[in-house]
Amino acid sequence: MTKQCPGMNRSNWTSDDIVEHACPSCGRRLEFWKDDVRRKCPKCGKPCFNPNVGNTCLAWCASAADCLGNRDIETWKKEHGFAEKDEEDQTSGEQA
Repeated sequence: MTKQCPGMNRSNWTSDDIVEHACPSCGRRLEFWKDDVRRKCPKCGKPCFNPNVGNTCLAWCASAADCLGNRDIETWKKEHGFAEKDEEDQTSGEQA
């Protein structure tokens, strides 16, 4: 049995964990679940990141990619400056 993070266990979610946001390229409304980092817009085909992902444990958890089963969160972290912070934290920990 695989242990799952309580933050990503869907049995703990509420309706607030499912939101709609407009595609930044074409405006089509896309549904994002709490664990959706990126979705492809069915209208224009552009990748769209979930604007709420920074408010979840996915933004700071080192195991987020393994928890999700894909590497989309790593791309999001790099594009939003979280990857550099993680690397700085690891480097400063090694120097101490």
